[in-house]
Amino acid sequence: MDMEFSEEQKTLQSTARSFLSTESPLSMAREMESNENGFSRDLWKKMADLGWFGLPHNEDVGGSGMGTVELVVLTKEMGRSLCPSPYIPTVILAGGAIAAAGNDEQKQCWLPAMISGETVIAFALQEENTFYDARSVHATAVPEGDGYVLNGTKMFVEFATAADRVLVVARTAGSPPETDGLSMFLVDPNDVNVRMEPLNTVARDRQFQMKLDGVKVATADVIGEPGKAWESLEGVIERGVVALCGYMVGASERIHEMATAFAKERVQFGHPIGSFQAIQHYLALSITEIIAADTTTFYAAWTLDEGEPSREIVATAKAFAGDTFRKASDIGAQIHGGIGYDEDMDTTLFLRRGKQYQLSMGDSGFWEDIIAEEILDR
Repeated sequence: MDMEFSEEQKTLQSTARSFLSTESPLSMAREMESNENGFSRDLWKKMADLGWFGLPHNEDVGGSGMGTVELVVLTKEMGRSLCPSPYIPTVILAGGAIAAAGNDEQKQCWLPAMISGETVIAFALQEENTFYDARSVHATAVPEGDGYVLNGTKMFVEFATAADRVLVVARTAGSPPETDGLSMFLVDPNDVNVRMEPLNTVARDRQFQMKLDGVKVATADVIGEPGKAWESLEGVIERGVVALCGYMVGASERIHEMATAFAKERVQFGHPIGSFQAIQHYLALSITEIIAADTTTFYAAWTLDEGEPSREIVATAKAFAGDTFRKASDIGAQIHGGIGYDEDMDTTLFLRRGKQYQLSMGDSGFWEDIIAEEILDR
């Protein structure tokens, strides 16, 4: 694995950093906490115009066909600004599932509209547990007439009420923890039999409980072969998880930079607090972990792009990047002293998200169990 960025990757990184520093400063992350949609439609369209939504998708649907490494380059920059957007659920998870399992008509219907920024698609897999795999799915889809009827409750569905459709994973056969029998459906979030209830999250982002009570879905909105969804979903989820790791690493870098700058400026007892050994050790330990999380995340991205066995390294990246972001945000707030925990300080934006994202897409315990399984099965 070559750790040096290519010229194309360097350009993507610099363009994204320049754009997001202007168009998505930390003040926007705070502003979107009280926004009905949870993200700016104007910013979303500008991101689409830069070609970011087509980055992981094929050219035949308007994409650029780049890899997971490039995705991480981009999501790291999003993390640095805590950019609030449905990029991962729409572009990588829902979009990736349609690209992997959808028929030609579905791909041409949904992917170009998504890539242009016109369409937002939320992703609904997880239910009332910490799992982020087939064990999570209890919702059912029963054949009826020319389609299916869906029942069940989905949890932590990001940006659901702002979406044009929600890609719902439900069972047409089998029961947890079986992977056979899972199917994917495009559901209209405004259907009369869909009820959305907002969840109070630590990060104050837009996540919902989605209750499905006899929701009818036409056959044309079944993505892929019924009962075989996991064959496509497993790889899509791994890619989404690694993209989230990139976001967390970028956010960790930014809060560390903020803490370092503060340690140089803040004077106590006649000296900058950065001259004190305890502060130095905090910063040194934190950057060591951030660099390790960064390397692990890019290695996970590389294994996905190269088709190498990835389950263990993806799990390692998620568990470690999540823990690193939580600790980096906590240390960043501590170094700022009492004011670091003030609601109006930018440090609190990172502090709240540090814990939230550690839990998102499966908590540390879930991914650590997978690491243990892989190690013991060797």
